[in-house]
Amino acid sequence: MKILVAGGGLFGREHLKTLTTIGSVTLAVAEPREDARNKLSADFALADTDADAFALIDRFQPDGIVIATPADAHAPLALTALEKTIPVLVEKPVTPDAKTLRALCEAAKASRAFLLPGHILRFSAEHRQLHEVLASGRIGKLLQFTSRRYRDASHADRYRDIDPVLMTMIHDIDLALWFSGEPAHVTSVARRPAGTPRSLTAACLETASGVGWRLSTAWLHPGTDCPPDIVEIIGADGSAELTAGSHIEIFGSHRERIPVDTKDDPLRRELECFLDGIRSGVLKPPVTPQDALDGLVVAEAIIGSLRR
Repeated sequence: MKILVAGGGLFGREHLKTLTTIGSVTLAVAEPREDARNKLSADFALADTDADAFALIDRFQPDGIVIATPADAHAPLALTALEKTIPVLVEKPVTPDAKTLRALCEAAKASRAFLLPGHILRFSAEHRQLHEVLASGRIGKLLQFTSRRYRDASHADRYRDIDPVLMTMIHDIDLALWFSGEPAHVTSVARRPAGTPRSLTAACLETASGVGWRLSTAWLHPGTDCPPDIVEIIGADGSAELTAGSHIEIFGSHRERIPVDTKDDPLRRELECFLDGIRSGVLKPPVTPQDALDGLVVAEAIIGSLRR
């Protein structure tokens, strides 16, 4: 199987590393920076490289494309792939705005190929475990979804062209949609200090059925040793909390602590899902283009509230 990875930065490199460990794939990379292409060629057994992703698509003729470029380049590459009946996996945010993603969703419906959004936490074993706790009814009907995701301050320099809501909080928006099963409207949002990505962003939302979302992300910490990600779900009969990389604690009719699989590799699961879909012609994903669109609409509402 031939896979083209578009984008040779941090995310592209992680995809290449994981695809190499999976094996049975021939790899090519599109990356405009010559020094990055040379480094990737030295580190991975690449069949081809090019500065121009569109030229490489025509020359390499891949069976699938992984798009890990800056967000503005996602839609043009994905549209070209879908028009050529090439399945595509697109890193988040799938597009920088909902209008573009709507057009991309329509293109995916019209194509014989498929679009897989790179919302990686839907493939995470620990998050799936927490979702199963809710689905089992052990804590009753969901009343509130709360998440905390803190990253180091270097994110503000590394990702200057993308808002923290689209880069980091988008994960929590997608989880909240998944757990509550419906979108939500913004009730309040704040960024402190205001006007800078090196900040704390906190958003409160509510679904039509009354489920509350409490989402917070920060690009503030001076070092890479940040607190673990936390997801808490509160139900009518108790609550459950995931401390990422450690455990799930359930407070229901009795207290229970469940260890999580610390060796789980959600990126590998995501890529295996993508490759299986290419082989079989049938994609069975835990996340759809419509899910990505619903999340992006919420993200835009949060960003709009911040600007106002």
